[in-house]
Amino acid sequence: MKTIEKHGKRNIYIQLKAFAPFFILLFLNLLFYGNFLLKHYAADTYFSKAAGWKATAENYFSGGRWLMYSFCHLCDILHISFQMELFLSWLIAIISVSLSSLLIYHLLKDRIEKDTNIVKNGWVLLVSFMLISNVFLLEYFIFAEYSGMMCLGILFDVLGASFILKCLEQKKLSCYILGILFAILGINGHQGNFAILVLICVLCAADTFHSVKTFIRNNLIIGSAYLIPAFVNMLEVHIGGNARTAGKNLNLAASFWKATEGLINLLKTTANFMPHKAYAICVGILGAFFLYQIFRKKAWNMLLQGVYWLAIAVLGIYAPLLATDVNYIDVVPRTVYIMGGAVAVLLVGLLYMDVTPRTNILLPLFVLAFLLIQYRGVLKISTSTYYANAIDRYEAQYIGTYLREYEETHNVRVTKIAFYADEQLSGFAAGLQAGYGPVNERIMSNYWAVSVALKALDGYETQMVESSEEIYTQYFKGKNWSQMNDEEFVVVGDTLHFCAY
Repeated sequence: MKTIEKHGKRNIYIQLKAFAPFFILLFLNLLFYGNFLLKHYAADTYFSKAAGWKATAENYFSGGRWLMYSFCHLCDILHISFQMELFLSWLIAIISVSLSSLLIYHLLKDRIEKDTNIVKNGWVLLVSFMLISNVFLLEYFIFAEYSGMMCLGILFDVLGASFILKCLEQKKLSCYILGILFAILGINGHQGNFAILVLICVLCAADTFHSVKTFIRNNLIIGSAYLIPAFVNMLEVHIGGNARTAGKNLNLAASFWKATEGLINLLKTTANFMPHKAYAICVGILGAFFLYQIFRKKAWNMLLQGVYWLAIAVLGIYAPLLATDVNYIDVVPRTVYIMGGAVAVLLVGLLYMDVTPRTNILLPLFVLAFLLIQYRGVLKISTSTYYANAIDRYEAQYIGTYLREYEETHNVRVTKIAFYADEQLSGFAAGLQAGYGPVNERIMSNYWAVSVALKALDGYETQMVESSEEIYTQYFKGKNWSQMNDEEFVVVGDTLHFCAY
């Protein structure tokens, strides 16, 4: 009886040990992104709430993001409420990034050393978390209704990479086909994170540098696993009728310089997710340490691999930007997702050289400091998101109240809004942690979102129309307000002329 009891306890211990990495990764993701379970909005979220699932689905269909397109239709068919969709989106996102990190953990563990000790196992687990839940993942959680499908896309990308790596090892066509199919699903989550597939493949392919023949073979397989889904997605975007793809207006030089300018600025600011230049400095410090270890250990093969990884990462970052019409290039965290994982990539290289906390005590201190800075940024951005949403609601209801009182007094229905800006339009409220692009913007400073936010937050339905130069000159020119007031509103007929401060 005691033997059976002891055997049963051992089985439970083995099962818990097997599942422990996932629960640790889940805990870390909940720690960083669990607060986004609370209801929050970006401009696109207001649009989805105001327009409904069918209109939202068509918007994503045109952009070649068919995971969200399918999810919206599923919500419509099953009559899933907007609030429930936000919860499901957050839940799918948290589980997806945790599973993605778990897959990478096992890939790296097999690649580094199958019988790793507990310290090294923990190190591999932490690096796996940092590669997926990197600095730029924060922006995905800002888009509450879409975060689930973007992160599910990452999971499909990682699954695709896993099968491509199996194809390289086992030379099985079935693995290659499965890798391509998962990659197609992944790029339909969001094109900006698709490069993670190639990055994982080159990080974990064990024999790429064994010979020239192997190098060529691996790169052909990995490259095709990127290009085939990319071409499929370009076809999907063409079917959807989106004008953002370069097409006949392809101008590589102009696109390259615009993308480079945006990338340099993003590297300096880190989208305000970290203090300015902090991310660049951290990458620089760890990069120098990486080179120092290469020269100290005379690991010239790792130097070659590092250059190779850098080249692949740069291509992965630039490729989707260069395929975009130059007028629509927007360098924001979600479009250059892998750029946020530079620290994790360098740590992978150090793991391959067996540089771990056991051999260098400064490394865990550096990583801890980096994660604390990242965590602080997440808290500041998320807290400011809720404050910004409160301001949005106040200003939408202010406008709605003004219009209803005007209608009652003048016996006219206002159905249109024309947008104007005062002398110094403020996209972000004073005192809040401003994001990058649409992150934490004042929604009433966004010309296309005013109408949808008004409907979503106050229930007042309007449509946006062209502004009038005459109205602007007569009422708004030279004005510069610091808060919303009645002077910003001029009603002519059935149109509200609204000048944002």
